[in-house]
Amino acid sequence: MLEAKSLDFSYDGLRPVLTSLDFALHPGEIVIVSGSTGSGKSTLAKCLSGFIPHLIQGVQAGSIAIGGDQYEDMKMSEIARRVALVQQDSENQICTLRVADEIAFGPENYMMEPEEILHEIPLYLKEVGAEHLATRTTYALSGGEKQRIAIASILACKPEYIIFDEPTSSLDPKGAILLREVIHELKQRNIGILIIEHNLDTLISLADRILTLTDGNLGPFQDNYTPPKLFTHDIPSYTQNSLLVAENLGFAYGQRRALDDVSVSIGPSEIVAIMGDNGSGKSTLLGLMAGLLSPHKGRITISGVPIEKMKRKEMGRKVAVVFQNPSHQIFERTVAKDQALAIDLLELGTEFEHKSDTALAEAGLSDDKEKNPFSLSHGQKRRLNVSATCFFNPDLYFLDEPFIGQDVEGRDFIIKRMQEIAKRGGAAILVTHNPRIAVNTCSRIIFMEKGSILLDGPPITVLDWLGKNGYHEYAISGGATG
Repeated sequence: MLEAKSLDFSYDGLRPVLTSLDFALHPGEIVIVSGSTGSGKSTLAKCLSGFIPHLIQGVQAGSIAIGGDQYEDMKMSEIARRVALVQQDSENQICTLRVADEIAFGPENYMMEPEEILHEIPLYLKEVGAEHLATRTTYALSGGEKQRIAIASILACKPEYIIFDEPTSSLDPKGAILLREVIHELKQRNIGILIIEHNLDTLISLADRILTLTDGNLGPFQDNYTPPKLFTHDIPSYTQNSLLVAENLGFAYGQRRALDDVSVSIGPSEIVAIMGDNGSGKSTLLGLMAGLLSPHKGRITISGVPIEKMKRKEMGRKVAVVFQNPSHQIFERTVAKDQALAIDLLELGTEFEHKSDTALAEAGLSDDKEKNPFSLSHGQKRRLNVSATCFFNPDLYFLDEPFIGQDVEGRDFIIKRMQEIAKRGGAAILVTHNPRIAVNTCSRIIFMEKGSILLDGPPITVLDWLGKNGYHEYAISGGATG
């Protein structure tokens, strides 16, 4: 049994994150822990996996034990052999440059026989639906592909307990369903599973227990979900007044083709969802339209001006981007300075200083404005990213998987920001795997497959076609707003 008794933890010795927390996980048991952004869920995962205090410093009291062995008497290598953590940010967990090497990394450190490792690499990749990635470089993978590789690398180590921190956050619906099958199989092998998750739809049926972390302690599950408010308007005619037109785009990473002959037009007041399986080209298309990548073929215009002819500051005022990884978008030493960074960089003027402060308050981060932004939780970092990139009202707002790690309040905050951009005549374009959000929030879905656009149309029409043509994982059960 993996057990914590009277567990207290604080990063600075002043503000408690966990308080007198008791928790037990038995072999073969699946427990889901939910809770609001910043409630301490990831901190609990790091304590139970030994990252705290072996690798992350803080003030800890109480005890943690596995099978009766106290953590305080164990080395980190001994804990890691028995309790594995699939981190929320899979990119930070990847250690090698090639996918096959990543799967072999743990077993090699545990002195498994080379022949056994080589035999099992394809087996663990197949478990997560990633056998086709074996020869790929890890840095060129999409966010969802990295998530699958991180999970496969942990499975290869054969731990007694596995902690999944937001495991479905970057996975497409097909990957999430496959993960559910993997977790069910792990239960049959008598492996204890702790899942930290905001989005319970896919995994809730597996759970033996569901708990909520509130005020530093675990209690009964609290379901606070309410669907986001439906944003309705007429889909504009954007052939004459397009904010953005992309024509015949092609792009490749080395020899691997990522986009092939893709054309898109974005009009005023649209909220557009870009959907598709992991690796289908969603983030690449977003990066091209936002000017972060240069097409190898085709052209892009913004308000009729070729993107390559726009000056940097002009581009910065018209286009804002929220990256998939929130840590990649933090540049300053305090939350307040990071929020206000665009004022100086884009020479927006002092009139935007008040708007910046107001935006930070609406993000629920006013009390954290003097903190180092890297000390925030994943969800809080995302709210800071969103707040800092939209308060100056860009015409085009690009968001790559913005809802990863967000609780209900965080999702509603991001949706509200996108709606404000659209209501002012701008457009928001987001990459998402969540069909419910697409239906309830967006005027249109662009569905991608293997670097091309398969469908482009109203959300209900697109998802209905997908459900009838073999893409059942994208269908919405129980109605669009259920």
